[in-house]
Amino acid sequence: MNQKNIHRYVLLFTGATLALIGVTYCIDPNLLLARYELSVAGASEDNMYRGAYGGLFITTGAAIAYGFYTDAFRQVSTIVALLFMGGFAIGRIASILALGIPHQQIVGLLVFEIVSSAVFIWLLLSQPVKKLADQS
Repeated sequence: MNQKNIHRYVLLFTGATLALIGVTYCIDPNLLLARYELSVAGASEDNMYRGAYGGLFITTGAAIAYGFYTDAFRQVSTIVALLFMGGFAIGRIASILALGIPHQQIVGLLVFEIVSSAVFIWLLLSQPVKKLADQS
């Protein structure tokens, strides 16, 4: 498999995974929260989980997966993926520094986010830079 196809499938996998996580949070936030010994406490908290983890994950996942289908958007999808995964890693590290180590599975997510960010950096650096106008 060549590097272009590896890039495409990494974007598809990441985008689809994020979208499925988002759909699960929209259906019932407690389905995933229970894995981390958490639960939704009320309507406002439910709304926050369904909006942020649900809706935001679905739409960001779709934007990332779009790079699988469209050469012109691949670089942008990769940047979105890097910012999304890197942003989660930054937030989790800030939380660890502030309050200590969370649930073991959350630490696993942090490791995944750091590795994913490194992969997206590698994908960006291993390609020639294209201007958006050149990608059409």
